[in-house]
Amino acid sequence: MVAEVGVAPDLKWSDVKKADLRKISMLIAQCDLEVGGKSTNKDEFVTAGGVSLPGVDMSKMHSKSVPGLFFCGEVLDIDGITGGYNLQSAWTTGTIAGRSIAQMASS
Repeated sequence: MVAEVGVAPDLKWSDVKKADLRKISMLIAQCDLEVGGKSTNKDEFVTAGGVSLPGVDMSKMHSKSVPGLFFCGEVLDIDGITGGYNLQSAWTTGTIAGRSIAQMASS
């Protein structure tokens, strides 16, 4: 996909031109994927893996190593029992991240 746009595969994202990022996002949005079925274990509700929690300041939901980068919801490596626990985690971490971003923007 990146080759179709003409972006070198070893280029850092921060060095990719905005026009090329738009082209890549359009290609992703237009990508058709065929779904062949669903799992039989009925645990399709939660994403496994994600951003490792030791790298996140949980009081503000921001990265400890990248200033201005915030995380919430299923992007975090939090696995729980389905049935509301993961939804609550997403709502709580989203609220904390949103408030932290607002506080950062106003100062």
